[in-house]
Amino acid sequence: MGANPPGDVHQIGLAPPVMPLAPMGAARALEGQLRRRFDQHLEDPGTYRRRALEECAAFPEGDLLPFVFPVLGYANDALGHPGRIGAAREKVATLIEAALPSVIGRVRPPGGRLERLEDYGRQGVYLGQTALALGCYRLVGGDDRFEAVHSRIADVLHEALVAAKGGQLWSFPDVTWPFDTVPCLLALRLHDAQRGSMRSSEAIARHLQWVQEHATDPVLKLPYSQLADAPGGEPTAPRGCDLGYRIFLLAHLDAAYARGTYDAFRRHFWIDRGFLAGFAEWPHGQELGEDADSGPVVLGMGLAATGFGIGAALCMRDGWRLGRLLMELATAKTIFPVLRPVLKERYPYDGRYVTGSLMGDAAIFAMIGWTPWGLGARASTCSSPRPRRAARARL
Repeated sequence: MGANPPGDVHQIGLAPPVMPLAPMGAARALEGQLRRRFDQHLEDPGTYRRRALEECAAFPEGDLLPFVFPVLGYANDALGHPGRIGAAREKVATLIEAALPSVIGRVRPPGGRLERLEDYGRQGVYLGQTALALGCYRLVGGDDRFEAVHSRIADVLHEALVAAKGGQLWSFPDVTWPFDTVPCLLALRLHDAQRGSMRSSEAIARHLQWVQEHATDPVLKLPYSQLADAPGGEPTAPRGCDLGYRIFLLAHLDAAYARGTYDAFRRHFWIDRGFLAGFAEWPHGQELGEDADSGPVVLGMGLAATGFGIGAALCMRDGWRLGRLLMELATAKTIFPVLRPVLKERYPYDGRYVTGSLMGDAAIFAMIGWTPWGLGARASTCSSPRPRRAARARL
C-alpha cells in the first residue's frame, strides 16, 4: 500500500477541505466532454439503444445502466447549468424511453404495463435504478408523462422496504447484494421530496441503521458486499465496486454516514503503486478474484472500484485522489497499451471512448458531476466541488 497523500486530514468528524482548483477544473472539463459525446450519441436514439445493447451486453445490467448512468450525468449537469436544463430534460426523457423496454422485459408486469405492478417481484435492481432515473426526470422539471409508472414503482418499493423491517431488498428473484437497496432508498427519498412527503423517511433510516448494525464488517467499518446465504456461513468482504457507487448515492441520503464510509474506504482500499494508483476491489488489494462486477483487477486495483471511486472522491471533496485519478484517465490511451499484457482480453480498450468503453463513459458521466439534490442529507459534510445554483425545477 502507498502512503496517504501529504496533509491528509480526512478523519471522521472533520470538515472536508476546499477542493483544489486543478482537480475541480479537470472534473468540470471532463463533465463537459462527456456531455457533448452523449449529446452526439442521442442525436439518433434508436441507434444509441442498439449500440448500447450490443456493446454493453457483457456488463451487469448492460441493458439498463447505459441509459440510467447518463440520466444521472445530465441531471447533475443541468442543476449546475440552469441554461441547459431544457435540453437535459429531453435527453433524460429519451434515455428513460430507451430503458423501459428492458425493464418491462425483466420485470414482466401484468399486461406489460409497469403502472400495473402488484409488488416489486424481488426486482430491486431494475426497479430501483428505474425509479431513480424517473426521479431525475422530475428533478430537471419533467412533466407528468411518466407519472403513473413512477408512482407505482415508488409504491411497490416503499411497501417492500417497510415489509423488510430494515433489511435488504432482493436484487433479483434468487439473489441479493446489500448495495442494490441503496438506489431504491435514494429513489424513494427523491420521490417523497418531489411530493412534499416523508412517507419513506422512517423506512430509509431504519435500513441505514440495519446496515450499520447487521451488515458491516466490524474491523473495516464498511458494509459487506454480500451476506451469508446459509446459516453459519460467512459474509463476503466489502468490495470496491460496491463502495464507490454506494458513497456517491449515500451522500444524498446521510452525509455523515457517507463521510465515515468514505474515510474507511480510502483507508482500506486506496492503493498507490507509484506509476499507477486507484481503489482496490478487495480490502488492502487482496487478490480475491474478479468478475463482471469488478471488471479487471490489476495490481489489486479494480477498474470498476476506481471508476466509481472518482465519484466518491468528488462528492467527498478529496481533491488529491480525484486529481490523481483524473490525470490517469486523461492518459488512458497511453496506460492501457502498457497494461495490455496484464489485461490480456479482459478489457478490450476501444479508443473511440474516453474510458475505452461505452459503459465506462456512461458511468464516469454519472460520477463526474455530483451535486447536491436538495434532499436534506443529515449532518451535511459534503457539497458540490463548485458553487452551483439550484435549478428551478418543477417537482
